[in-house]
Amino acid sequence: MIKLSLNPLLKTDQIGHDMSQSVRENLTPRQVAQAIGVSESSLKRWCDRGIIETVRTGGGHRRLPRSSVLEFIRKNGHELADPGILGLPKNSGQGSSDALSTREKFVDALVKGREELARQIIWDLYLGGQSLDHIFDGVIAPAMSDIGQQWDCGDVAVHQERLGVQIVLRILHELRQSLPAVESSVIAVGGTIEGDQYVLPTTMVELMLRTHGVRATLLGTSLPFDTLCDAIQKHQPALFWLSVSHIVDEQQFLTGIQRLSDEARSRKIPLIVGGAKLSPELRREMPFAIYCDSMRQLVGYLETHPPQSRQ
Repeated sequence: MIKLSLNPLLKTDQIGHDMSQSVRENLTPRQVAQAIGVSESSLKRWCDRGIIETVRTGGGHRRLPRSSVLEFIRKNGHELADPGILGLPKNSGQGSSDALSTREKFVDALVKGREELARQIIWDLYLGGQSLDHIFDGVIAPAMSDIGQQWDCGDVAVHQERLGVQIVLRILHELRQSLPAVESSVIAVGGTIEGDQYVLPTTMVELMLRTHGVRATLLGTSLPFDTLCDAIQKHQPALFWLSVSHIVDEQQFLTGIQRLSDEARSRKIPLIVGGAKLSPELRREMPFAIYCDSMRQLVGYLETHPPQSRQ
């Protein structure tokens, strides 16, 4: 059995999916040159050499996909002269940060509802070349766990915790929109079980899969096992994931996960599960599955067992 479980995060009944700024998907060379502080002629030379992906309009004009520009910045360590052109926080891209040293700063920003600062912290890490699994495991997951503990101790109010979750969801959605489109025929679907409203872990799984070329789709949260089995039948995915951060009834869960496992196994579909509620005792009673205890372990699985298209 391969151990793989997702760090416990907080729950919410609401999902924020609007980027804080509306940004064009394709940018002009002049816009990109201004954003990264170089001459337009230099930028065009990079385009001609294939250093930055370029597309052409019907009239033959150059356009640069925003996702390609961001990847160029990540790989080359460019500081940004005008991040706002790319739809980023105004002070982002001025230099990378280390994930471990930013955790407390990120927690403080979320608790105080300072969304722009929280976005800047994550974007500085991302533009500085940090992988998403490092950001998720090193900053976002432990930060949300810290806030959860403060909530339990009465040091953080419910409204502060809920706002923090909403901010993180918007950041994750913004990151998703900034990734290159996944054209692969390899698909994956997943979500959470009925009664489990914890949306952050399963959203991060979706993002990790998409960064590895898998066309992943989050089905949603609080899904009955009947509909999860039906999703396997209808989508025929190359991989199915299940995030388990809350269990209403353990016996019903074991019955349901057995059915889901049987459905996946009969179609030779890997079932990846993880979550705070999967204790060692509970795992021993569960049918075979691939367990993930971190995003890094999920990446390790994807690298050693790349999902294959079923089409």
